[in-house]
Amino acid sequence: MSPLGDWGWLEAGIVSGDVLVPGSDVRSHIFYWVKADRDGPMARRLVTFTTDRRLSTRRTIFELLHELCFQNPHWLLAADAAESALNDVDPQVRRTAADLLVDTAEPERAMAALDASTDPVVRIALVDAIPWHRVAQHQAILQRLRSDPVPAIRLLANIAIVSGDDPAAWSALDAAIRADLELCAGVLNAPGSRLSVTAGERWARTLTDLDREHDCCAWAEGLANWVERPQVRLEGIRMALAAMRQWRAAPSRVTPILTGLLHDEIPEVRSAALHAVAASLTASRLAADELAAVLQDPELGAVAATALGSVGDHRAVPRLVRLLLSGSDEPRLAEAFKAVARAGAEPEAPVAAARQILATLPDSSEPALPMRVLAAFGPAAAAAVPELIARLEGAENDTPDCTIYVLGRIGSAAAAAAAPLRQYPTQGATLALLQVTSDRAVAEQYLDGRPEELRQSRIGAALLSWLAEHGGLTTRQHKQLRSLFRTPGLGQLESAGALWLHEGPAVAAELLEALPQYLSNDLYGPKALRVLATMGSHARPVLDRLDRFVASRHRAGMDIGDDDAEMRADERLLTTTNAARQKIAK
Repeated sequence: MSPLGDWGWLEAGIVSGDVLVPGSDVRSHIFYWVKADRDGPMARRLVTFTTDRRLSTRRTIFELLHELCFQNPHWLLAADAAESALNDVDPQVRRTAADLLVDTAEPERAMAALDASTDPVVRIALVDAIPWHRVAQHQAILQRLRSDPVPAIRLLANIAIVSGDDPAAWSALDAAIRADLELCAGVLNAPGSRLSVTAGERWARTLTDLDREHDCCAWAEGLANWVERPQVRLEGIRMALAAMRQWRAAPSRVTPILTGLLHDEIPEVRSAALHAVAASLTASRLAADELAAVLQDPELGAVAATALGSVGDHRAVPRLVRLLLSGSDEPRLAEAFKAVARAGAEPEAPVAAARQILATLPDSSEPALPMRVLAAFGPAAAAAVPELIARLEGAENDTPDCTIYVLGRIGSAAAAAAAPLRQYPTQGATLALLQVTSDRAVAEQYLDGRPEELRQSRIGAALLSWLAEHGGLTTRQHKQLRSLFRTPGLGQLESAGALWLHEGPAVAAELLEALPQYLSNDLYGPKALRVLATMGSHARPVLDRLDRFVASRHRAGMDIGDDDAEMRADERLLTTTNAARQKIAK
């Protein structure tokens, strides 16, 4: 491909939409050439498609230009094309073009376009996108826009004016936002908008930014009232969810609001309320009876089952099993099975369902969900050992890593798998063989073949931990363990427990220096807390830090990329922290 040759490939990529697919050849080629020369042949050729007669092509090219402009601020070529498209016949194109204009031109040019336009679609998009802090006399302009004839512009202006410096103005601004809320339904998150965020979600974001917990929950309650229109009730649900994501006490306040909407006459409202409850583990526990009551509902039952199962409620198991057998793609189904297994649910039905699925598939396959179900039940999944051995023996090209892991989780009840496991020279098979046979020689042979300086080695940490728990370590193995602990990261964390078992209180000071750095991490925190809990009173110096974490009103900052997953991670970490604190404080 060359931008100086035949351009057919470029048009084909735009028409097909491949230019918007991350990693595609055509997209990579475009980004390379535009980065090399943002006003060169490639960029100029792209701009020609902004006036294409095909609507889908114009939508695609403006979305692509918007993505390209992050690498090219103050890009006049794109800004000129965007300004010309503010008169496009398609509202989505006009919205994206307005957003592109703001991102590629100076604020003065965007303000001039705002002043010149009479199109509500364009004006809303510009007001939403303009960085007001960079606009001269922006406070006066926003005050004027508060009385604009377009409700969405009034709402955006009021939200932009809300400030922590003037709490006395909050009440009037809140009332003005509320007055325009219903009129903005479907407007601010219309296709092509800068953010796919509703008016209520924007308002909630403002309230959470100002730490107005009481106000956010109160407005959620008022908006979710059955006397309000469905669009308003939906905004109440969204504000309730935003509150739960921000403040740890919010589920106790808003869960009754949400459960009251599970029987709303509007299906969309019922579904939104259920998904909001399911998003939080705390809310799901508080609403357990209400969730159990809708398990058989054809619309709500699947989400209710995964929510209920994820907090370990055994009542969810029959519906979870049916979802497993039906091939459901509920995203948290495996999480739910893991939680009910940990909570002591009867294993027979889930294990039988997983075996039934395995029986219908070739021995060379490893279906992810049934395997995760079997792993969740561990030794209680022993009935599936014959099917798992068949997969060890029937593997074709790839190592059956998932099968090996499940056998290790089953442990001694999978002793019949020892011989086929020995045929696989992988680290996972070594660990599984140790778990199945409890033969120290398996671990010792592996470790003897490794240097004393292990550095990063998950399998090494796991084997050394097992040995420390089952008879102790040799001098050489102790040196290997120490080498793992010296390197910050997962190796240090996973070797900490074995180090405590082997050295006891003598290593307490080192552990108390190393482990706290992991406490706020959603993946590492629980492991660090388990070691600290095992240390008991020797970990007392860390209590102040644990107390501060527990006492915080706000969710811990996680970096998962999913707001609801981050909320649940905080809830799990808070529960684990409380449990560890109790053991340490005894």
